Amino acid sequence: MAREIAVAPHVVTEGSTIRHATLCEEHVVTQLTEEAVRTERADGREFVYPRSEIALALSTGRFEIISSS
Repeated sequence: MAREIAVAPHVVTEGSTIRHATLCEEHVVTQLTEEAVRTERADGREFVYPRSEIALALSTGRFEIISSS
């Protein structure tokens, strides 16, 4: 489904908060599409990642799920 990324036991959806494990930067997922994931940091900076890259980063621990909405 385009509106979520499942990383057991969590599901990332729009509104979820993820944190970069090395940089300790928190990002809120603002948009999920078939191809991309758009996030925003607290300072307002936006990032767009390929969906497959975020799924891999979450499964390998590069990003951590802080909260799922």
